[in-house]
Amino acid sequence: MSDFREDLKRYRNRKTGKFDWNEPSIIVVALYRWGRWIRSLRFAPARFLLNCLFVPLYGFFTCLIGIALPRGAKIGGGLRIDHFGAIVISPGAVIGHNCTIRQGVTIGNRKSLDDIPVLGDDVNIGAGAKILGAIHVGNGARIGANAVVLSDIPDGCTAVGVPAKILSSHA
Repeated sequence: MSDFREDLKRYRNRKTGKFDWNEPSIIVVALYRWGRWIRSLRFAPARFLLNCLFVPLYGFFTCLIGIALPRGAKIGGGLRIDHFGAIVISPGAVIGHNCTIRQGVTIGNRKSLDDIPVLGDDVNIGAGAKILGAIHVGNGARIGANAVVLSDIPDGCTAVGVPAKILSSHA
């Protein structure tokens, strides 16, 4: 639950401190956290019954909102998804704390099902970016809009282009 509390904090307006009710992506983030919790239950009958509720809800909201955030991914607290739609995260992806993802982003495999990216903390991903393969994106990295990241990005760097190249370090 603490990860979801961190997520909710990131959905507050910085100026007013009020919750941003206009961002439907929070529904998918909440479903992701609920799905992870269900997987952690040891009592199999309860897990089965809750999965009977979860699976159709997840499918419905994934189609409606256009964000595939499978509970197999490991995502730290403080996730913020700006501008919902056309976001695909691989079930094996690892995403650190306080990351921001925008519309049209894909975080997934490149050659096989198990070559999945690992993103550090405080990563900011621009609209339309693709992060593919068994690579590491460092803490505090920024990925530019429409960048295609196919190799490691060090901590505190900005990557842009197709394929992405390191533009600068802001650490």
